[in-house]
Amino acid sequence: MTEGSNKAIIIGISGPSSSGKTTLARLLQAVFHDASTSSSSQDQTQNQGEGKRRKINTFIIHEDDFYYPDNRIPITTLPNGERIQDWDCIDAINVSSLSRTLAYVKANGRLPNNLRSIQDLNEDTDSGVQAETVSSLRDGAQKRLSSSTIENKIKDGEMTIVFLEGFLLFSPASQGSNCVAGERLKPVHDIIDMHLFLLAPYTLVKSRRESRSGYVTSGPAPAPPLPQRRLSSVSKEEENPQPEQQNFWTDPPGYVDDIVWPRYVRDHSWLLMGGKGEDLSSVTDERELMKLVGEGVNVKTNVGVRVAPGSGEASMTDLLRWAVGELEAFL
Repeated sequence: MTEGSNKAIIIGISGPSSSGKTTLARLLQAVFHDASTSSSSQDQTQNQGEGKRRKINTFIIHEDDFYYPDNRIPITTLPNGERIQDWDCIDAINVSSLSRTLAYVKANGRLPNNLRSIQDLNEDTDSGVQAETVSSLRDGAQKRLSSSTIENKIKDGEMTIVFLEGFLLFSPASQGSNCVAGERLKPVHDIIDMHLFLLAPYTLVKSRRESRSGYVTSGPAPAPPLPQRRLSSVSKEEENPQPEQQNFWTDPPGYVDDIVWPRYVRDHSWLLMGGKGEDLSSVTDERELMKLVGEGVNVKTNVGVRVAPGSGEASMTDLLRWAVGELEAFL
């Protein structure tokens, strides 16, 4: 954990599409939000026997909120010659904006005022985790954090924990990797304090993604500003521009096989291993990568990324228990 003037701890949650990142982030927030720790005996003496409470604040940042506007999403050409938007590549994400936002959050412990969430408008599926389980984990976390040394890390009576979730957040530690996306993501990776990675096999990604109705998007980028004119010639609509348009993206047929899974495998070849444990970081041919990866559940565990248990088959309850344990240990 970085110290100094940082006012927030950023927990990165990444993994393939439909692996449960958003659901896990929301559950973790439910466990840790507004938790507090008791003061030490020394503090109690200083406060005339009244135990001082230190509050833990939380919020979620969705990488999907940093997509470029719809009309700036890259176009790719499929093997059959069809041209289609590619929402699953690094060029679809405004990495600079994401990096600046994370730096602001680190320095201030809060979100910038101009950040609006599109992801929160998308469908919220049932997590499958019982409310009693969340409550039990919350009570347990409260007790364990109260008896730990976390209170010494809480500045000015509060701590902020940020859950950052997204399909493309982490980068390889080695600069020798062929992962171009990873090199560009290094500023994001480096500002994250703890890296959690969820697995999902290809068959599960395909079935879950293809069952979704679609995604709310930010709409096209606004038109260039009008040239300077006399106020009398400017219409009321121009004086008071309408809110940004929102669109809805629906995956076209074959999108998982043509775009989602190949992009995931390519951009995570530094982390994934072949079915027989092959190191894929130097493999550049996409077809060879796909063949070696198979279901995509073999990953490296020695590169600074904490990989969820269960090889992609763990329940969300098990994933939540694992993530809570990792976060408590980290704190």
